[in-house]
Amino acid sequence: MVTFGVQLLMYATPVVYPLSEVPDKYKWLALANPMAPIIETFRYAFLGSGSFSVTYLLYSTATTLILLLLGVILFNRVEKTFMDTV
Repeated sequence: MVTFGVQLLMYATPVVYPLSEVPDKYKWLALANPMAPIIETFRYAFLGSGSFSVTYLLYSTATTLILLLLGVILFNRVEKTFMDTV
């Protein structure tokens, strides 16, 4: 199941294809993935193609920090009873 999930995420993130190949009406959906701006920025830095947008990088950073905060809060709530559950 993990292998299938990783393959699915490879196609959901523009690793295999550049973001410029995505039609304009679906570009917002591709950019909803927080990894998409990071991969596009690396593609721009190393290959010279791709795009660089500070706005999308800030979105990616904010999303990552929010998910980190939610993960820490959730972990702290279930930490005491986690070993009993597993």
